[in-house]
Amino acid sequence: MKMTDWLQLMDDIAPLSIQEAWDNSGLQIDYGNEDVERILVALEITGEVIEEAILKKTNMIVVHHPLIFEPIRRIDVRRIEGDHIIRLIRNGISVYAAHTCFDSARNGNNDRLMSLLGIQRYSRLNLPGKGFEDSTLARIGTLPEPMFLSRFLEKLDHALGHPGGIKVSGDPGRLIQKVAVCCGGGGEYYKGALAAGADVFVSGDIKHHEAQNARESGLCVVDAGHYGTERIFVQNMAQQLKQKSVGALTVICSEVMQNPYDFIL
Repeated sequence: MKMTDWLQLMDDIAPLSIQEAWDNSGLQIDYGNEDVERILVALEITGEVIEEAILKKTNMIVVHHPLIFEPIRRIDVRRIEGDHIIRLIRNGISVYAAHTCFDSARNGNNDRLMSLLGIQRYSRLNLPGKGFEDSTLARIGTLPEPMFLSRFLEKLDHALGHPGGIKVSGDPGRLIQKVAVCCGGGGEYYKGALAAGADVFVSGDIKHHEAQNARESGLCVVDAGHYGTERIFVQNMAQQLKQKSVGALTVICSEVMQNPYDFIL
């Protein structure tokens, strides 16, 4: 597939126009290949992912987390980011990041999590005082049947592929039905969940005071981790690329899924 056609395909899946203002999605390393043939889909760039891309002879890596986020003043092989950039360029591998644009997109991370939870009817969840145009990441919807929080946690753990380290604030015996989610670090959206009457809010990297305020307000909070809530990106993005390219691309799911945390208890 021609690079120009592939870039349009990516924009159809996750339009760059809907990324957050602070984000840096899009083509991050452009090696100059006219064609995109073999794509590796990974959560983020690590040394192991680069080795995997080289071994599997891919010329493009699609990631969720941007490799380049802040402006770079110097590329230094002695720094992790610099080493990654140099290794990628030496091996002719380009990198594309679909970050908050995929979180917000139809069938992106948040839509996918709602679907995995069995929630088919849902809508966008905004922060109080912010409109549709300002924030489109989170979702809110209703489970087909109410269930105890303890049962919901089992369902969530299964939906996320048993990521480990799920934390919860709330009575396990409480019946819940209205669910709000924001994959990744979306703790601030607990305010929107409260305003919308949610019973439980699921995200990652929820701050202590956000959880404490939610608890005192009667909202159950589940912190399934940044990695835990976004690891679903790989299968979802790969599936969409395969379907929409109609066989024109070879799409490979990365086997490197590394949570930076280990859980010892």
